[in-house]
Amino acid sequence: MRTTVTLPPAVHRRVSELAEARRSSLSAVVSDLVVRGLAQEDSPVKLMIDPKTGTPSISIGRRITTDQVADLIDEDA
Repeated sequence: MRTTVTLPPAVHRRVSELAEARRSSLSAVVSDLVVRGLAQEDSPVKLMIDPKTGTPSISIGRRITTDQVADLIDEDA
Protein backbone atom coordinates (compact mmCIF):
# COMPACT_ATOMS: atom_id res chain seq x y z
CA MET A 1 0.00 0.00 0.00
CA ARG A 2 1.34 3.42 -0.90
CA THR A 3 1.05 6.43 1.38
CA THR A 4 2.77 9.76 1.89
CA VAL A 5 4.52 10.54 5.15
CA THR A 6 6.06 13.88 6.09
CA LEU A 7 9.23 13.42 8.14
CA PRO A 8 11.05 16.16 10.03
CA PRO A 9 14.45 16.87 8.40
CA ALA A 10 16.46 15.25 11.21
CA VAL A 11 14.34 12.09 11.04
CA HIS A 12 14.61 11.95 7.25
CA ARG A 13 18.38 12.33 7.49
CA ARG A 14 18.66 9.53 10.08
CA VAL A 15 16.38 7.17 8.13
CA SER A 16 18.36 7.89 4.95
CA GLU A 17 21.59 7.06 6.79
CA LEU A 18 20.09 3.79 8.02
CA ALA A 19 18.87 2.92 4.53
CA GLU A 20 22.32 3.53 3.08
CA ALA A 21 24.02 1.52 5.83
CA ARG A 22 21.60 -1.37 5.34
CA ARG A 23 21.72 -1.08 1.55
CA SER A 24 17.96 -0.86 1.61
CA SER A 25 15.32 1.56 0.41
CA LEU A 26 14.10 4.43 2.56
CA SER A 27 10.61 2.95 2.34
CA ALA A 28 11.78 -0.44 3.64
CA VAL A 29 13.58 1.17 6.58
CA VAL A 30 10.56 3.31 7.51
CA SER A 31 8.33 0.24 7.30
CA ASP A 32 10.69 -1.77 9.51
CA LEU A 33 10.89 1.01 12.10
CA VAL A 34 7.10 1.39 12.19
CA VAL A 35 6.60 -2.36 12.66
CA ARG A 36 9.17 -2.44 15.46
CA GLY A 37 7.69 0.63 17.13
CA LEU A 38 4.16 -0.76 17.00
CA ALA A 39 5.36 -4.06 18.45
CA GLN A 40 6.71 -2.17 21.45
CA GLU A 41 3.36 -0.44 21.93
CA ASP A 42 1.70 -3.83 22.38
CA SER A 43 3.85 -4.84 25.32
CA PRO A 44 3.63 -3.17 28.73
CA VAL A 45 6.74 -1.53 30.13
CA LYS A 46 8.22 -3.60 32.94
CA LEU A 47 10.26 -1.94 35.65
CA MET A 48 13.22 -4.10 36.65
CA ILE A 49 16.00 -3.73 39.19
CA ASP A 50 19.43 -3.86 37.57
CA PRO A 51 21.35 -6.70 39.28
CA LYS A 52 24.70 -4.86 39.00
CA THR A 53 23.66 -1.40 40.21
CA GLY A 54 20.43 -2.04 42.11
CA THR A 55 18.80 0.84 40.25
CA PRO A 56 15.42 0.65 38.52
CA SER A 57 15.58 0.17 34.76
CA ILE A 58 13.31 -0.47 31.80
CA SER A 59 13.96 -2.33 28.57
CA ILE A 60 13.43 -0.38 25.36
CA GLY A 61 14.56 -3.18 23.09
CA ARG A 62 18.11 -1.96 22.58
CA ARG A 63 21.09 -0.71 24.56
CA ILE A 64 21.82 3.00 24.73
CA THR A 65 25.43 3.98 25.25
CA THR A 66 26.74 6.91 27.26
CA ASP A 67 27.99 8.43 24.00
CA GLN A 68 24.45 8.34 22.58
CA VAL A 69 23.12 10.02 25.73
CA ALA A 70 25.82 12.70 25.47
CA ASP A 71 24.92 13.31 21.81
CA LEU A 72 21.25 13.75 22.71
CA ILE A 73 22.13 16.16 25.51
CA ASP A 74 24.30 18.15 23.08
CA GLU A 75 21.40 18.32 20.59
CA ASP A 76 19.14 19.85 23.24
CA ALA A 77 21.73 22.43 24.32
